[in-house]
Amino acid sequence: MKAFTFRPFISFLSLLFIATALTASAASKKILFFTKSSGFEHSVISWKDGQPSFAEKILLELGAKNGWEFTFSKDGSKFSPEYLNQFDAVFFYTTGDLCSEGTDKNPAMSAAGKRALFDYVRAGKGFIGTHAATDTFHTANESKKGPDRYANHGTNADPYACFIGGEFIIHGAQQVATNTVVDPKFPGFEKVGDSFAFQEEWYSLKDFSPDDHVLTVMDAPHMKGPMYERPAYPNTWARKEGNGRVWYTAMGHREDVWTNPTFQQILVGGIKWALGEVSADVTPNIKTAAPGAYTNPRYVPQSVAAGALNTLTAQEKTGGWKLLWDGKTGDGWRSAKSDKFPEHGWTIRDGVLTVHDNKGEESAGGGDIITRQRYNNFELTAEFKITPGANSGIKIFVQPNISPVDKKTGQPTAVGSAIGCEFQILDDALHPDAKLGKDGDRKLGSLYDLIPAPADKITKPVGEWNSARILSSGKHVEFWLNGVKTVEFERGSESFRQHVAESKFKNIPDFGEWADGHILLQEHGNEVSFRNVKIRELAAK
Repeated sequence: MKAFTFRPFISFLSLLFIATALTASAASKKILFFTKSSGFEHSVISWKDGQPSFAEKILLELGAKNGWEFTFSKDGSKFSPEYLNQFDAVFFYTTGDLCSEGTDKNPAMSAAGKRALFDYVRAGKGFIGTHAATDTFHTANESKKGPDRYANHGTNADPYACFIGGEFIIHGAQQVATNTVVDPKFPGFEKVGDSFAFQEEWYSLKDFSPDDHVLTVMDAPHMKGPMYERPAYPNTWARKEGNGRVWYTAMGHREDVWTNPTFQQILVGGIKWALGEVSADVTPNIKTAAPGAYTNPRYVPQSVAAGALNTLTAQEKTGGWKLLWDGKTGDGWRSAKSDKFPEHGWTIRDGVLTVHDNKGEESAGGGDIITRQRYNNFELTAEFKITPGANSGIKIFVQPNISPVDKKTGQPTAVGSAIGCEFQILDDALHPDAKLGKDGDRKLGSLYDLIPAPADKITKPVGEWNSARILSSGKHVEFWLNGVKTVEFERGSESFRQHVAESKFKNIPDFGEWADGHILLQEHGNEVSFRNVKIRELAAK
């Protein structure tokens, strides 16, 4: 994909006057903002119709005020000494193994290109990283799963993890959390105060470099979620790499974080330091600033121990979890077409709920089943197992008997069906739906027909149990497959409505924006099984 260079004085008409008044282009420092997503692509750095992303628009504004010229690129093949030397600093917001095409299919970085980045910085240039920059080049091809993911690797960590100063493990639900400022004299922190807090997707991190100069630490003991059950740990830091400068913050997931004045102050200070425009003492301080930093959260296997099906642990009960399906009866569920649980097509046996194969004919089966209760803010987990060629799904915010509307007449056009936002369950290798839709948005783990799951998602072989997690908080929704996030979206946002307008749901009034709805397990004519279906209702947004 072509890289875009946006100079503040020519990029947007709205920035023309700012740039003219505040800076001269001839003095601009040049920064490469690199956003290739070989793993999960965050919406804040996603290009739409060749236009700069949300984060890039903010950077253009900051560039106009500070005399910086940004080049925006997702093309890893360009990385070479010659290419990098035209910039004063490189800024990463990336995911996955950048030496592979991965999710976004943009050209991959070569091994030589990766080395060129390290040499470029060591020679005296700057590097800036935000949020997912630590969710990049994972150590020992950990694939983001299993107990290895929670281990510290020290000097055996991937060279990139040693270079940036830490590595992503996992994150929990977005929440307001406190960051304690360690070095208020560092550029950008002069007016921040002793601490700050706002809603964000907070990373749990590991493998911190021993020469990190910690700038902020997370108040992990007071955060919600097992991934934060650990001592306070660094969230923002700076370090020297040879003669160069490396600065990183784990913040930057949400759009409202990018517009937050505190975040912008911190980011501008970090960029200035990385560019060498300002100086600061970056003596390593991790041992005193975060003495428990190398104590990682305890790994909790996804699989459920034999004999513990459809039960809640004491910790889950304390946390407000409930069984959405009791493992024995159809209580709490009914047919999407009637007030009773289906008399055929679904069976309950040995703690497993199974919808049976009807040779691909949905009308011949028992139909979809939905919860009797409606939900809005919740966290849902479930395990599912597919058979060869199977198709099913878990839908949320389901509205029974909704029909498409003819835009000319304003009247329903067909017999209604249970419509909702669907976590797609599919055998990607054998089912034809995997080749339909746009960019794989009908494959396993996707928001069906709207947003595709990453190409490097973690899947279990047909016949083995996969885990699904769905988080709905206000308008924000996340889909997780086997412990890794595959999709996130904001219901009612401009981006979400654009996806709907390009989908099969375009004629469904207010699709996906309803205040609440049922949860649905889909019957699509194929055999699929479910177990350990649990839910935790969250505070209203």
